[in-house]
Amino acid sequence: MCKRATFWIAMAVICLPFQGCNVVRISLNTTLTPQDVAFIVPGETTLTDVVTKLGAPDTLTESEAGILATYRFMNLKYSRVNFGWVAKPWTPVDPDLIFSRTGLAVDAFQVAFDLSWVVRHHAFQRKLSPSPFYPYPF
Repeated sequence: MCKRATFWIAMAVICLPFQGCNVVRISLNTTLTPQDVAFIVPGETTLTDVVTKLGAPDTLTESEAGILATYRFMNLKYSRVNFGWVAKPWTPVDPDLIFSRTGLAVDAFQVAFDLSWVVRHHAFQRKLSPSPFYPYPF
């Protein structure tokens, strides 16, 4: 009986700090990968082919050389650890010792078409710098 109680107490002590952990990931629009756009061949693929496979672009921008189609997608990553949960059972004060990080990355895939609506070139635009780490409430 004593070993069983010790086991459950040890499990509670181990699991208690994880009660304050939150990890969230949200994606808006379909994330495009190089495999998704491998069908595009500059000089051969048309706007109709691109729209059939990828759907309507978010924006179409006119230029002197033709049209630029942009597909945007966003990934939001949020993680938070509240170390104050450890002290909650033993103190009347609700201490929040929160370390959090939010990474918001807006990525884009752009396709440039000539005036005949044929692909000239395409490229991904990725967020280059990672989000800084800000401990809260500091």
